[in-house]
Amino acid sequence: MNFSKFLCFQSAIALVSCFPTGAVIVAGTSGLGVNNNTQLGLDSYLTGASLDAFPYWDNLVRVADASGVYLGYNVSTERGWVLSANHVTTPTQITVAGGTYTVTGTGTQVGSTDLKLYEIGGGVSDPALPSLPTVPLAAIAATAAETALMFGRGFTSSSSAPYPWVTPGISDANGMRWGSNTVETTSLVNLGTVATPNFQPYVVVDFDGVGDPGVTAFDAQASLGDSGGGLFVLRGGTWQLAGIAHFVDDGPDFLEISPTGDNVVNPAQTGDFSAYSDVASKMGSIISTTGTLVPEPSSLMMLLCSLTLLLRRRR
Repeated sequence: MNFSKFLCFQSAIALVSCFPTGAVIVAGTSGLGVNNNTQLGLDSYLTGASLDAFPYWDNLVRVADASGVYLGYNVSTERGWVLSANHVTTPTQITVAGGTYTVTGTGTQVGSTDLKLYEIGGGVSDPALPSLPTVPLAAIAATAAETALMFGRGFTSSSSAPYPWVTPGISDANGMRWGSNTVETTSLVNLGTVATPNFQPYVVVDFDGVGDPGVTAFDAQASLGDSGGGLFVLRGGTWQLAGIAHFVDDGPDFLEISPTGDNVVNPAQTGDFSAYSDVASKMGSIISTTGTLVPEPSSLMMLLCSLTLLLRRRR
């Protein structure tokens, strides 16, 4: 992570203190997991909460020392696409579903946002791209109180609050973590300066404590290593990608249900919040770069073969 870059959170109430970028899912009562580091644990939570299944676990990937989301496969270029944060270290390879793929160039920043797209799969020795579903992008910005899931590779070194962060490193063995939340608000963040502003829309979630209104079973906070990780909202039975993790903040007292006001981001504690670059506002730009994405190459080939056989039978 680049801790030299500072961002400001612009709320509807006031401009608050800035904190370094960075973005461990510290969920539930223990930052060390509570079964929030496996797909099985996520499936169990969703079933118990009567929420729809999340089919994109294998689409969640490591990008350098941070996180990203594999969006899908472009049949025209025979390449895949990964969406992450612009401020994370640019990778030369990305591993998806056990296969390691070459990154084309240095990626494509989405406008002047903290979103960045990476095209993968062009290396001579790269394996075939994986058979994974295409991740649906939210067409409308997330709204307050929407059900959400947070994903990232961040780590914490404590099982009780506060949760000190530790560097996640570049090993895939560190794995992915998930957390639950509800959308707190949407707001604008100035990625530029006072003299030359660059306001971009963000989705914000709050790290609620036990007994706080709106707290979920695995309420979570993003931390170091989670930058580039996805925030998904549930709409019409489908989990849609609504945001990409960018930064965290201590959360001023006027936003915190459990006020802290200690100006400390690390360690994380209840009352802090995580900010995600809004995907919906840049959906058109993302699609113009990636082109139309399909679930995966093997399923597409099966579909084409089926159509060919059907046409032959009709002749």
